[in-house]
Amino acid sequence: MTKLAGTAVFLTTLIAGLSRAHAESPDQLGRGEGDTHFELEPGAVAYNYAERGFNLPHGVAADAKHVYVTEPLGSLDPTAGQGPRVAILNRLTGEEVAELPPPPEGFVLPFGLRMEEPGKLVVLDAGGFPSPLALAVPRIHVYRIQGHHERIRAELVRSVMVQALIIFSEELEVIGPDRYVISDSGFGALWVIEPDDTVRPGIIPETLSPPDAIPALSACPFPGDYTVGDIPFEFPGNFAPGVGALGTDGTYLYMSGTCRGGISRVPLAVFDDDRAPWDRAADIQDVFVRPAGEIGTMKGLLFSRDNPDDNTLYALEPFNLRLVRIDVASGERTVVLDDPVLFNFPVAAAFLPANGMDVMVITSDQEQRLPFLNAGLDPSQPPPLQLPFLVTKAFIKPGNGHHH
Repeated sequence: MTKLAGTAVFLTTLIAGLSRAHAESPDQLGRGEGDTHFELEPGAVAYNYAERGFNLPHGVAADAKHVYVTEPLGSLDPTAGQGPRVAILNRLTGEEVAELPPPPEGFVLPFGLRMEEPGKLVVLDAGGFPSPLALAVPRIHVYRIQGHHERIRAELVRSVMVQALIIFSEELEVIGPDRYVISDSGFGALWVIEPDDTVRPGIIPETLSPPDAIPALSACPFPGDYTVGDIPFEFPGNFAPGVGALGTDGTYLYMSGTCRGGISRVPLAVFDDDRAPWDRAADIQDVFVRPAGEIGTMKGLLFSRDNPDDNTLYALEPFNLRLVRIDVASGERTVVLDDPVLFNFPVAAAFLPANGMDVMVITSDQEQRLPFLNAGLDPSQPPPLQLPFLVTKAFIKPGNGHHH
């Protein structure tokens, strides 16, 4: 059985367990309907912006009128009849106003999103979960967006099939007009998609032999147990993925992975030099080194949208259930917001156009609460999901936070 088929079987079992748990004890699934949770720190506030029900969110992007959210599995409720999709939400209310039209072949696993420019949305379809039987074939889909709310129009203008040695592509970043980089968290590599649809190696190992792995990008065994909030967490097969999250300030590509954690960066210029792709790894620099005793990646890597003089990097810490900033010069970490409900394994973030404050939307997918992602859970028991899945909105005054 492939991983994708196995996941489909799991989801059918999961929803049955959730239905039983809900009938027996609503509190077992978390919040009551209509409940809104606030967490306030000096200069920052976050709140429940959108409730997605049984639709597990992942990637997120935004423009002046809408928020776009990937739902890689569609609805976990099989009676809903929703497969993998990208939902379009009203920027102000969080209500769903439309659905991004899928490409002709449909979405397989829409994962990452980027708003390249106003009216131009880029979707990374990972092509399926990692499988021991086949490599992934990610796809990049580019849409032109016009109109707003119920009158929104989205046209697919470009699709690229990324045929390369890739196990799982988790994230993309825009590094130039019509030019993108995607991460492979399996082999630990970066691939570049050029404007003419050429796919070429950006930074990859010279061979697939373990001694040639690039430490800042590679996956690794990760023995031992950990707790996310109050939930025991174990990596399935003790496998910690490599590079996943990507972000840029226009000069560097910033990245993080579960194996190594922390944040590293590489100049964007390396993707245009004449060196072999494995030699470019020599230019990778550490920005923030994960402290001993912590595990996990950092996600949602963003620089301030409306405060260009603020060179600190925002990052989500899924395993610590919080939002932080990193001073890219000193490596100092500052906690901005910390809440187990609003940051329930946060995995992606995007800025909304705003003036003065940084306004951010954040998705959480509760990976620590899903048995097929957390081997520390008992698969015979209903998963401890807190429904509905949430999209959080945060308002942050530049410079806010406390040092950690």
